[in-house]
Amino acid sequence: MIIIIDYELGNVKSVMNAFEYIGSNIILSRDPELISKASGIVLPGVGAFGEGMKRLKKYNLVNIIQKSVAKGIPILGICLGFQMLMNSSIEHEFNEGLSLLNHKVIRLPVKERLPHIGWSKVYSPSELHLKTNLLKGIENEYFYFVHNYGVTINSINEKYAFAKYGNLNFVALMENKNIFGTQFHPEKSGEAGICLLKNFNNICL
Repeated sequence: MIIIIDYELGNVKSVMNAFEYIGSNIILSRDPELISKASGIVLPGVGAFGEGMKRLKKYNLVNIIQKSVAKGIPILGICLGFQMLMNSSIEHEFNEGLSLLNHKVIRLPVKERLPHIGWSKVYSPSELHLKTNLLKGIENEYFYFVHNYGVTINSINEKYAFAKYGNLNFVALMENKNIFGTQFHPEKSGEAGICLLKNFNNICL
C-alpha cells in the first residue's frame, strides 16, 4: 500500500491517476496509523515551500513522515514535495523543511525568465546512471517542469540526475537510500514518467 500524503496542497488527482494506471495499491490519506503501515509514501506538491510546510504541520504530518522514513519506508517527493525533503528554503522567507536530505532550496540563478515551465531532458553521468533506481530503463528522456526554485548540492552522499535551463545545470532527481525526489512532474511526463513511477512502485513492493 502506497500512501499519497493528503495535506490539501498538490497535484493529487493526476498523481493518483498515474499510480492507478500502473496498478498500484494507492490511498490518499493523512492518517498517521495508515502512513506508518505504508509500503511507500508519496509527497506531491504545487505551490510555495512555506505554505507546504505549514500544511504538513497543521495536520501533524511532519513527525510521522520523518519516523516512517527513518524506519526505511521509501518516500517519493514530487516538485514542491521534493523540495520539502530538504533542510530549508529561502522562497519568500526562510522556512525549515523535513530535513530528510541535507540540502537547501534556492531561487534558480538564471537570466532566463522564471518560472521554468516546459519539457527538459533529464540526464546523469554514465557512472551514476546505472545506480539511479528511479531512472532504471530510462535514458535521456524529457520530463515536465514547473518551478522557480531548485535544490543545491551540499554533499556527495546522494545519486543525482540533472536538467538544464539556460546555462544552468540543476538537480532534477535525487536519491539517498529510501529517499527519492523529482523536481519534475512524472505524472505529467508521458511514458517516461509512467516508467519512473513503475520503478518507484517496484521499490515499494
